[in-house]
Amino acid sequence: MIYIVRAIELKFDCGGSKWKREVQYHKVPMESMKNILDLKIDELQDYFARLGEPAFRVKQVYQGLYQKGYERFDEFTTLSRSLRQRLAEDFVLRSFKELDRITSPLDGTTKLLWQLSDGMKIESVIIYEKKRVTFCISSQIGCALDCKFCATGKMGWLRDLTVGEIVEQVLQMKKLAERPPTNIVFMGMGEPMLNYDNVMRAAEILADEGGLNFSRKKITISTSGIIPGIKRMADEGRPFRLAISLNAADQQKRLQTMPIAKKYPLEQLLKAAQYYYQKTRKRITFEYVLIAGFNDSIEDAKKLVKISRQVPCKINVIPVNSIDDHFPAPSQESLERFEEAIQESVYAVTVRNRKGWDIQAACGMLYAANEKQKIKPEKLSLTDQAH
Repeated sequence: MIYIVRAIELKFDCGGSKWKREVQYHKVPMESMKNILDLKIDELQDYFARLGEPAFRVKQVYQGLYQKGYERFDEFTTLSRSLRQRLAEDFVLRSFKELDRITSPLDGTTKLLWQLSDGMKIESVIIYEKKRVTFCISSQIGCALDCKFCATGKMGWLRDLTVGEIVEQVLQMKKLAERPPTNIVFMGMGEPMLNYDNVMRAAEILADEGGLNFSRKKITISTSGIIPGIKRMADEGRPFRLAISLNAADQQKRLQTMPIAKKYPLEQLLKAAQYYYQKTRKRITFEYVLIAGFNDSIEDAKKLVKISRQVPCKINVIPVNSIDDHFPAPSQESLERFEEAIQESVYAVTVRNRKGWDIQAACGMLYAANEKQKIKPEKLSLTDQAH
């Protein structure tokens, strides 16, 4: 458990006109305090209105939080000392600390491990490309979906991240990154659609014009296929991008690696994707993790092309960041063959280079190493896959 030390100034009447000033320090569990990063700008306006403060205080605080990156309330020097003290009494500003950081000497990918106020741990990743810097952030501690090629799934679900914890990942990463982010993707630990309210609220805070002012079109919500979340996102007209982790172009193969396919079969998932496009007119991105000998054949490519004709989409082909030899990455020859098979038939295809493979940047692997846990994925039966 992490504590903060809160200073409380007391005045005692010692008789007559004399007063004694005393400052007492109290250890307060951080998780018992409200995180100021949980608040949207209108809620912060209400807070200052209750204090009788002028409306421009909100702009000062939001700029300090999101543009200047202040980490302590005493850095807000445009505020009075008494107001800074009041903020420190009412809110936490930074709720977790960096535990570990690994940077790839090959491509600069940086994997970060954070410890939260309750001692739990999460991961974030900074991915560098020529014209892009992508922040990959977590939405939950662990994950309940148990995708077989994902280390996070072996943890199980521990809890959802709060709004402030999601937002703080971005603020902390922004300070560490070599360049400002061009994209934010909810593709770290956890299933974003199972923490829907907090994820959407955090995304709105990150995009607020008075704060970080991040483009809503550059924020992507990725799901393994939670149909109610996809439909809700469409019905609410959310301005963010949607990505669906497909990873197999037929139900049987998808079910072998993604147990969620039993609850939400591929046929129903594609109907939900069509519904999303009809409501929003936005192309979906299908993420396709390529695993050698499992989903990288020409026949798999043809099935993927067929899906792309049902749903206007982009396809990201991502060579697997293997958590061990049960899920081998495809050879360069296999990757190029697969790309060629879908390239001419699909609206847009991106083949991602394997980022951070040398530092085990796949979700959950740094956490597992820190916890000294052995990740034991279930081995695919290539014989079963043929039927």
